Amino acid sequence: WRCKRYGHRTGDKECPFFIKGNQKLEQFRVAHEDPMYDIIRENKRHEKDIRIQQLKQLLEDSTSDEEGNSSSSSECKEKHKKKKKKEKHKKKKKEKKKKKKQKHKSSKSNESSDSD
Repeated sequence: WRCKRYGHRTGDKECPFFIKGNQKLEQFRVAHEDPMYDIIRENKRHEKDIRIQQLKQLLEDSTSDEEGNSSSSSECKEKHKKKKKKEKHKKKKKEKKKKKKQKHKSSKSNESSDSD
């Protein structure tokens, strides 16, 4: 592929098309020479469609939340429940540790009083 007027290749630095190139010619060449061109183009289109779908879904969800406000509140409640459960679990662990320490302390004090 050459720029017809000067006889340069498109990538030559002397060529006036060096910076922007002859885009139509380049696209044609890439499309016909690259065996992966169709697959790559299809993947890009597919990703774009998926992204559009996600954004539409997000928009739909946000508008339905404003109207009903039920789904977000249920999610919030669920998160709150999980948090409470975690805190409860931590509290139980701490209490067990405390009891163990107290038991250990009391047994030590008993031993020391026995030896006195």
